Amino acid sequence: MSAVGWLAVSPSPATLPNIHFPLIGAWMLGAMFLAHIVFGSFSMGAVLIAPASELLGQLRGDARLDRYAHGVASTNLKVFSLGATLGAFAVFMLTGLYPNEFISLAILFFKVLLIAFISWFLTIALLFVYTYKWEAVIDRMGRRFHIGLGFLGGASEQLFLFLIVGLDSFLLTPNDGRDFGALFNPSFWPELAHRFSGNLSWSSLLIAAVMIGYWATHREGPDRAYYGWAARVSLLVGFLLLVPQAMGGFAFAEVVRHRSPGAFRYSFTGPLAWLWQLQMGLFGLLLVGGNLYFWQSRERGRRLSAALTGLVALLAAGTVLPAAVYPGRWFWLRYAWLGAALALSLVHWLLWGPRRRGRPDPTRLGRWAVVVTGVAAVAIFLLMGVIRETARGPYAVYGRMTQAQAQNLFQPPHRGFYP
Repeated sequence: MSAVGWLAVSPSPATLPNIHFPLIGAWMLGAMFLAHIVFGSFSMGAVLIAPASELLGQLRGDARLDRYAHGVASTNLKVFSLGATLGAFAVFMLTGLYPNEFISLAILFFKVLLIAFISWFLTIALLFVYTYKWEAVIDRMGRRFHIGLGFLGGASEQLFLFLIVGLDSFLLTPNDGRDFGALFNPSFWPELAHRFSGNLSWSSLLIAAVMIGYWATHREGPDRAYYGWAARVSLLVGFLLLVPQAMGGFAFAEVVRHRSPGAFRYSFTGPLAWLWQLQMGLFGLLLVGGNLYFWQSRERGRRLSAALTGLVALLAAGTVLPAAVYPGRWFWLRYAWLGAALALSLVHWLLWGPRRRGRPDPTRLGRWAVVVTGVAAVAIFLLMGVIRETARGPYAVYGRMTQAQAQNLFQPPHRGFYP
């Protein structure tokens, strides 16, 4: 029997124990995973944003970047434990509600998961030393060593992302491999690129929304200037990273279209196609929000900025039209509108960027644009997880194990199969 041939093998549902508990069910499992994704994905982005900001601060001699890096690193550790707790509770529920799926995948990816979870010992140690021994490490070992420590912690956490994406992508585009052979399935690389850039982008946009809130509560003094600067920098980083995020998402959708066409049709043109429309609408909102900020924080060229913002909004609106509007070969026309909106947004940024020094504070509309963009960034990232999950339709592992089979008890395969 092949490594995945036994995925659908399970005993009769009649042998299942009677598991009932108030409020516990699939909906709560999904809610726990989504909550975990918020904190976990923020950490995946923040863990690289902090040392990169510290490095840039040293290269440019800007003390604000060092303060920014320390603040992001401290916030990351404060929310880290909550994300881990939610993840552990979600796995516990998954084991009880979908035992056949969870145990089958744990065996299939045993070495991958073993390395992934062992990596957290190194990650946690590095992040604690990097954050809570900030000055001590710099005084004893030097700034370069401290920055390297931060990047090493970031790389360790990205290793976890690398391995977990392999399992996640396998659920939608399974192959006949095992452990690392199953990890490198058809949709692995595009999903990894999409999620990596997405983590950095949405984390930065959320930080921008928080910073603009701090800016609004400080009426004067150096703190107000710092928070305004931090909001602008965070918004720009998150805004520019929307480009690789969109490219990764497009590549991921193309791979699914060719390797799991049934899932693609079910998700893109079937009963859940509205989720894609909502996602495109949220992505368009991110673009419009960034352009609004550029427009509302300029003294000169405001008419041109207004025109570019309006055009981006018009193009973004074209991406949310139902699939029936783009029949047959015209289906991908909506992504041409998205590409054009991205290109115009980059042009707007280039026109805005050279005048960044000495610019006025954004208007009330510009500030609200930053807040809405941060909220939309969180929403779109959660929606991505929902779309990946629902695209499989009745399958837990597409084409290999149905949802009903996933809820059955696990039946061990032949002797010698275990790692």
